[in-house]
Amino acid sequence: MNVPMSADVLATLARLNDSPASDILTGGDSLTAGIELGLPHAAIASLGTILIIGLGFIARPRPSTLYWSLAFLGTMLASFAYIAAVVSEMEWLRLTSLGIMFGAPVLIWSGIRALRGVPALAWIAAIISVGAAGVLLLTHETAFYAFTYRVAYLAGSVFGALFIWEWYRSTVRGERILLPAVVVSGLFAASGVLAFIAGIAAPGASLQLLETVRVFSSVGMLIYMTSLLVSLVPFVTPSAHTTRSGRATDRWEVFATVVRSRLERARTHDETSWALLQVTLDDAEDLLRAGGQSVLTRLVANIERRVREIFPAGADIATSPDGAIIALVNRPEGVVRDLVRQSLRRIARHDPTSPISITPSASIGWTTTAVSGFDFDILMQVTADAAKVARDKGGDRWERVGS
Repeated sequence: MNVPMSADVLATLARLNDSPASDILTGGDSLTAGIELGLPHAAIASLGTILIIGLGFIARPRPSTLYWSLAFLGTMLASFAYIAAVVSEMEWLRLTSLGIMFGAPVLIWSGIRALRGVPALAWIAAIISVGAAGVLLLTHETAFYAFTYRVAYLAGSVFGALFIWEWYRSTVRGERILLPAVVVSGLFAASGVLAFIAGIAAPGASLQLLETVRVFSSVGMLIYMTSLLVSLVPFVTPSAHTTRSGRATDRWEVFATVVRSRLERARTHDETSWALLQVTLDDAEDLLRAGGQSVLTRLVANIERRVREIFPAGADIATSPDGAIIALVNRPEGVVRDLVRQSLRRIARHDPTSPISITPSASIGWTTTAVSGFDFDILMQVTADAAKVARDKGGDRWERVGS
């Protein structure tokens, strides 16, 4: 992107890049201003690290709390590194700390994915952090610094929108305590897009816009971290769980470990008769709006009970964080097909004790290890896709992968 710039603008940019205030943590042109804005970030990140690790991860270690702990820990270390760089005038350390901060939203997103039971893809955080630090180091003394800064900021903010998408797809979207994190993630994503568009639309005013982006993103990042702290700390505290109990999450994690072990042994002995089934409640979103999260949770539990009544005692059955009932069974394909049909009929029976006066229906996606292999994550994905196909066809039916 070659943008003609006057010698005065280039000279001013060079002075700005040499100043310890040329990044998201500074709002003025002095060393004191940089430190004054850096300290609140370090304080919030430190508090978040202590609370999430102490109240969440240590009390109930799981991938989601691990990734959220790493997000606050990384931000804390980067904030203190930034302050040290400002004091000691170490430009490379200052820019490196910025790159690390841009990777923190990725870990927040990875945490909500881990909560859903899908691959967390946390390695993307390392790519964003290293990539952002690299481009800032390479361009900080050139006219491209303003553009690369906006690109790095946009890359980090995109995961604010992805966090909202994962939250919407999860069963925890009924948890009101997460709403501050959802709202601030949306604002964070919007700010990254607006900053990038503003730089493209008015390249001649890049110097002024860059200074505005610094001040805006500094305050925005502080609000972002504070809102995440307010939402995530009560959410990960075991005693604060309501509709999604810690025991239920622990059961799913145990189930996933057992199933992975069974599939690995099946792979070793080339046992292709194992089948994974995913049972999803039809019209779940309408039921959620009509009765709330607690009613939906009771309906899902009722469906799991009915599935257990049909399947043999040796089958592994549990409810995933998404609210789908997952079953792993070692039976011939014809037997599995019969189990699927019986399950659909049993689920469709009216239950007088149901919290809502409706007759539920479900869609089932299923596959065998002969078709889809032995990887648990892949089996979960393909059966979820198959269940969606069945649901899109009207529901109350099953869809087999590869049929």
